[in-house]
Amino acid sequence: MTDSLISRMGAALLTVAALVGLIAALYEYLTPLTGVTGTLGALIVVVACGLLALAGLILMVASSGRGFWRTLTVLGIVGTFTAALFLHAWIVAGTMVAALVGVLLDMGLARFRDHDRHQSGALPS
Repeated sequence: MTDSLISRMGAALLTVAALVGLIAALYEYLTPLTGVTGTLGALIVVVACGLLALAGLILMVASSGRGFWRTLTVLGIVGTFTAALFLHAWIVAGTMVAALVGVLLDMGLARFRDHDRHQSGALPS
């Protein structure tokens, strides 16, 4: 696999997990008898999942400022995970765990790629 394909795997996992979380959160928000139908908390989780999907797309195409976007994304994931636990939206909480794995994968691949470049002499000491 090429470096560009590998570097986008984590962001793609983040995007897919956020979209699945968005669908699950919409179900919780719109379906009667879920216990959180029409509540502000469920609506906030829907919006947060949409923003996390957008962050995943930004991480796929961004070449600079990736650390900033990763930091905001991790904070969003932690907040959405916490809200999902309070709402008893277990599927959304699970998708946030998968999204966090995607961000960590994106961070780790970037660090290992930079470490390999440093070892080969492509980056200055």
